[in-house]
Order: sequence, then structure tokens, then C-alpha cells
Amino acid sequence: MKSITLGINLSLAASALAYRINAQCQNAQVITRDVAIVGGGATGTYAALNLKDEGKSFVIVERKSYLGGHTATYHDPTTGTPINYGLQVYWDNPNSRYFFNRLNISVSQGTFPSSKASLYIDFTDGTQLTNYSVPTIKQDYINELHKYPYIENGLELPDPVPEDLLLPWQEYMDKFNLTDDAYSTYSRPAATGDLTKTLALYVFNNLNTVMIEEEVDGKTIVNADGDYGEPYRVALNEFGDNVLLNSTVTSGTRGNTTSDGVTLCVSTPQGNKQIVAKQLIFAAPPVMENLGVFGLDQKEEAIFSKFAGGMFYTGVVTNIGLPANNSYVNRGASTDYHVYSVPGNVMFNPTKVEGTYYYWYTSLEPMTQQQVESATRDTLKLLQKSVKGSSTEAEPNFVAYNSHAPLHPTTDADSIRAGIYRDYYNIQGYRNTWYTGSLLVTGSPQLWNITAQLLPKIIAAA
Repeated sequence: MKSITLGINLSLAASALAYRINAQCQNAQVITRDVAIVGGGATGTYAALNLKDEGKSFVIVERKSYLGGHTATYHDPTTGTPINYGLQVYWDNPNSRYFFNRLNISVSQGTFPSSKASLYIDFTDGTQLTNYSVPTIKQDYINELHKYPYIENGLELPDPVPEDLLLPWQEYMDKFNLTDDAYSTYSRPAATGDLTKTLALYVFNNLNTVMIEEEVDGKTIVNADGDYGEPYRVALNEFGDNVLLNSTVTSGTRGNTTSDGVTLCVSTPQGNKQIVAKQLIFAAPPVMENLGVFGLDQKEEAIFSKFAGGMFYTGVVTNIGLPANNSYVNRGASTDYHVYSVPGNVMFNPTKVEGTYYYWYTSLEPMTQQQVESATRDTLKLLQKSVKGSSTEAEPNFVAYNSHAPLHPTTDADSIRAGIYRDYYNIQGYRNTWYTGSLLVTGSPQLWNITAQLLPKIIAAA
């Protein structure tokens, strides 16, 4: 009787949701496509290019005013110089080459931005660390990483999951005598959350072989003109009306069979639009705050409600009042391994435009742009008082901002033991929905690899 009641309740809920969609999108323009893509970042754009080349119709729903996701580029208004303050390089692999070649974008050898002499400072009190340098990744770490090949391009974990992977990273390092490597893993600028409590699984998944090849071996490419936003502007121009910018899905229904398809109501600057598609690619971070309007059933909610975190923000600031011949990097003066405190700025890095810096900021909780910039201003005012040669009268001017949250959401050890990643893989295609957001990896080329593996199934279903 319980299962019958549950089935009735779910049916009633689905009917009620369908009614709300009809009400919200009554008299709205109907867009009929083979595939609807939610999220116009690297993954959504890559999927759209492939779908178009395979003769499949698509529409992208993107909440921001541009395509590109974690790729953030600001153009200096005086010189026109592009300043990339999000993604910095691409791993040089066939999928990356395809992406640029498909858009007729010339590429060159990629390098991380050249920093000026770094000052390592505790951003909580202004204490400067002397005789400090960032150590390199050692072979001991690489040997440990290679013990777990199934986390190199995703999280297809064995059952049972090795308990060592579920240790906090500091305990893992102690167990396997990786103390020296702690400095290199703890000093990575694009990590999120409290690094002292991060599970070893996520350290290895984040600082994987691809990342090592990028950061240590220099196996990277970038578009030759240095404007990382260019590919996405080219793609946007090619896609035309198949992209809905500044738009969000307000409600949706997804059928249990291919013939049922997907129906979405979308709020756009031009009013509500209704999308009717055969398949849905969810290319945004698959967390409840993004998925709640899609009418999740109990199976889906049991998976996605377990993921959270990854609060990461970036921006560009001028007139910081600090000497222009330095980069400024956050390091704890008295913490183990000099781990910086969270929340806080990771660094301030100079750009090709004199006096213009980009910064990264990480937090444990969601923050607004105003909160991030206010906290960043407070940090700069503190540094002005502690760094010799600074101007305490300078007032920081914030000229660009991008939220990357949630970046690489994570879950707890118990959920991993219970097989949450197995369940995630098994749900691909369920209710005509496919997930390619940054849940399994963080770098664009690896996300493209995962998407490339899914696309034949999506195309067959559409």
C-alpha cells in the first residue's frame, strides 16, 4: 500500500508541476529542439558544437550575459588589453584542439601568467613570511596518485572504496609520510574550502595527472591572442538565436520515456519561453539550488542533495595602493604547512596592465559580490598598512567580478562509502537528462572528455 500511495503522490506532484509550467508559459513562444542545454560554460558550449555538427538542434539556457562559465576576461578600457581572471590555461589534448580548431581559433603554447616577485603574507594580520618558497610536487605524491587511476578522469570508484581515500588529507599525508608534499598540495591557488579537512579523494581528483602536466610539465595551450573569452564570443555568434542569455529555468517536467521528452519554462529578458526537447543536458553544477526547479524525484534528490560547497570568486581590481613590483600571496604565518585561512583572498596577481591586478577569493559559505569585494577591500587596506612602500590613501577600484560557485561540489565520506558516485553514473540518461557539470573534475578539457563520452548516447536518444 505504501508504494501505491507513493506512486499516486508522485503522479499528483508531476501533474501539479505540469500545470504550473502551463500557467507560467501560457501564450509563451514555444521553442522545439532535439536537445536543451542548461549552462553555457565550457561544457555546454562544447556539447552544442558537437550537436550542431551531428545535425541535432539545440538551445542553450545561460543565466549570465555571456558564454564561457569559468572563463572570465576583462578588457582594459584604455588599452583594450584582455585580462583573464578565471581559467588560465587548457590541457593540450585532442578535445582541446578540436574545440579551438572547430571555432577557427589559433592556439599557442600556454603558460601561466608571469608573476612578479611574490611576497608571501598572512592576510589575516599582515605578517610577512621570510625565507619561504613554494615547493614542487614530488615523486612521492605522484606515486600515491597513480595508485588510484579511476579518479584521474572522473570518480568511477571501486566497491568498496579504499578507506585511505576517505581520510582527511593531513591524516593521509601522515600515514604515507608525504609531509614534504604537503607544501605543494596546500599551496594550490584554485582549491576551495578548508584544505586541512579535504578528503584525500578530492585532493587526488583535483591535483591529478592532467593538472600536473599543466602546472609542472607545461603541456598546455591557449588561444594565441590571449583573449580567452574569444572562443565563446565566436560560438555565440555562430549559435545565434539558439542561445538564451540572462535566462533561467523556472520550472520543468521530464518524462520517464524518450517519447515523453522534456518541457521547460524559461524566464528571459524578452519574457517567458517554453522549451520542448527530446533530451536535456545539464551542464551547470548539479546541486539542489540549481536543480530544484526541475521536479526531481526521490532517486534524483537522494543523490544531488548530498553535494555542496565549492565557493570560489574572482575579480579585477585597480588602485590597490601596494608596490607594483610584487605579487601578493596569502600564506598562514603560524598555521601548519602555512595553509591560508578561509574565507579569504588567495592572492593578488599583477597583469599586463600596470596597476591592474586580478584576485581569487574562496569561502566556506555562499557570498554576494558586495560581500566578496568588501572583504577584499578590507584585506587590501590591511596590506597597505603592513607592506613597505604602500599608500594607505589609495582606495581600491573593483572593475570586474565573476562567481564560480559552486566549483567542484563535494560530499562526505559516508555518502561516498554508500556509493553516491556509482548512483550518479547510473542516473545518466534517466528521465531524459544527462549531467556534465563540474562534479567529477574541474578542468575544461577533462569536462570535455566526459562530455565526449556521453554525446553518442545523447545523440542516439535525440
